Amino acid sequence: MKKLLLTIIGIGLISLQAFSQYYYIPTQNGTNPNGVNTEGENPASLLTGWTSRWSGNATATATLTSVIALPFSFTFNGNPVTHFKVSNSGSVTFDTSATTAPAFGNAALPSANVPNNSINVLGIKPSSWTSGGTTYNSTILTKTLGTAPRRQFWIQYNFFSEPNIQTGWTYWAIVLEESTNRIFIVDMKTLCTSSSGICNSNVKISAGIQINATTAYTVNGSPNLGAFNFSTNVFDASDNQYYEFISGTQPAKDIANLAINVSKSVGLNQAPIAVSGKARNVGSATISSYKITYQINNDAPVVSSAISATLAPYANFDYVHPTNWTPTTAGTYTLKTWVSEVNGGADDSNVNDTLIKTITVLDAMVPRKSLHEIFTSSTCPPCKPGNEVMHKVLNQRVGTYTIIKYQYFGPGTGDPYFTTECYNRGVYYGQTAAGTAGYGVPELFIDGQWGNNPNGYNTSIYDQYQEKPAFIEITPTMTLSGKTVNVSATIKPIVDFPAGSYKVRMAIVEKSAFQNAKTNGETEFNYVLKKMLPDDNGKDITLPSKNNTTTVSESYTFNGDFKLPVAARTTSSVVPTGAGYAGVNLATNHTVEQFEDLAVVVFIQNNTTKEVLQSAWTAQDFPVGIADEKSNNMNTLLYPNPAQNLINIGLGSIDQAEVSIIDISGKAIITKQITANQNSISTETLNNGLYFVQVKAGGKTSIHKLVIQK
Repeated sequence: MKKLLLTIIGIGLISLQAFSQYYYIPTQNGTNPNGVNTEGENPASLLTGWTSRWSGNATATATLTSVIALPFSFTFNGNPVTHFKVSNSGSVTFDTSATTAPAFGNAALPSANVPNNSINVLGIKPSSWTSGGTTYNSTILTKTLGTAPRRQFWIQYNFFSEPNIQTGWTYWAIVLEESTNRIFIVDMKTLCTSSSGICNSNVKISAGIQINATTAYTVNGSPNLGAFNFSTNVFDASDNQYYEFISGTQPAKDIANLAINVSKSVGLNQAPIAVSGKARNVGSATISSYKITYQINNDAPVVSSAISATLAPYANFDYVHPTNWTPTTAGTYTLKTWVSEVNGGADDSNVNDTLIKTITVLDAMVPRKSLHEIFTSSTCPPCKPGNEVMHKVLNQRVGTYTIIKYQYFGPGTGDPYFTTECYNRGVYYGQTAAGTAGYGVPELFIDGQWGNNPNGYNTSIYDQYQEKPAFIEITPTMTLSGKTVNVSATIKPIVDFPAGSYKVRMAIVEKSAFQNAKTNGETEFNYVLKKMLPDDNGKDITLPSKNNTTTVSESYTFNGDFKLPVAARTTSSVVPTGAGYAGVNLATNHTVEQFEDLAVVVFIQNNTTKEVLQSAWTAQDFPVGIADEKSNNMNTLLYPNPAQNLINIGLGSIDQAEVSIIDISGKAIITKQITANQNSISTETLNNGLYFVQVKAGGKTSIHKLVIQK
């Protein structure tokens, strides 16, 4: 933090006197402040409930808005404030008499050209962007989020730019928090783009608080502060960073309790329950020990012994209380956790110590696997970032979900792997109205619910669905014989379900597909639907009584040979059937690239409400020692893929590595040492099929799937 204090000449020059000072806590990554804002970071036209305070493009001049009222009481620099103005150049000022906005561009703070009593992200400038015939302008948005007495007022700079990121965009926000009077500057998203595609430049921002022309508190790196992540286009908080400005002097011993990691719903059959959470050292001293306390309802607090640690300032850490909680009856409980001791004494600040969560204890439940059904297409530009956002969320929740991707018939010629079963699932969800040209890709359904653009998906939304209790166990098995897939699923409710219209549905998916790549830049497609069993209608099922089982079995043989349709449709016919329909006809052909790469998703769905009660999947296991390429922890890159006679391994910052090409039996066919400059491997001797490329260096291993297609 940079603090510049010079002699103030004439207190009357400022509208608020400086009774306080500020310090800030840096680099809080991968979330929004206190998790209050769980909404997406889409263009303004895709956000709901936000108020537009200004909108314009690159031709705009620097300007201040009219006076805006705050929705709750707030104190800035020791003085109560009720109104503010905001500039399109990155400044929010409580000096409502100010008439001149800062010029576009970053500036060292303090500056006589910046309004007094202001919070700043100087350097941004208005811009616009056109996609699919729609133009998005830069917009300043505001919204009150959360519940009293800890509401947050968000002032978001949506779709702005900055000279160093060329035609790209950057999102920032200034957030005021009720009761605590804390100020957050949120680095939300930055992407550098040019006429050649994604570029590798960062913004230069001046972020901080200016009291007057002689006093300011700024983030280290200002006025050339770069965005935390400037090479992705993620539409949720998982790549966000924020800086928390706090009035006063930083305490030496201060632990902030960030999260309680106990699920909102647990079953008695899951007891004892571990009480765990996440916290952070936000004091100036290194923490060598701490105690955690939890309390259930009004019972006696359960205090841990001192937990040894070495936690530098601003270090995040996970904690697990050594004493588990064992509820004995079903019901609703209040769980409170707090830091009770730091370095052998009291925590110097208790404002951030305590968290409270309501836990529902049920007679019994089983872990839920949330079903993600996404309508997407390789000809749909927003589908590529939508899939990337969804996968980034899912990769943070490994083992708790299933996926089916319905490659769709539009826009344009549509995805070659489109089938009528994809279309029928869209009609089932109301996603596509039969007889119209309407299709809404990308669109994501979670357990048959939500139904929104995945570009706005995030872990908070995921957790809302994942934390809903599940009461059905599904144990599926799959065998593969040539082109025949045999599936059997044992279904066991652990409670008695009311009579209703229930369906069991099975979807054969290919875990990695490549040959349907078209125009949106995607080259690999995961969990693509190949066939539903027996079809998209599924099978009616009467759920057995509590703790009893029933078994459902299906078998399907793919017909004919692999066929790659040129498109989903070749004319502008409204409904993708009949003349102009060029999707695969499953009665005569199939689109399976590698049968060894198939999996089956089994799910139970309430056919009246469309809610998915539970899902599970079965897959051909990888050979022993082979993992999915999501275990790539070295940022290596394999290209081209599919390949013919040659592959290249991008090593990133690694100088050399050992590479093995392994067949589906687990046998290493080729092993070779490569370097960053000599990274090619001949695949001339490999037959068509699925392989795994294993890269080892520095004690780390990454795995890629490889398809040879000659």
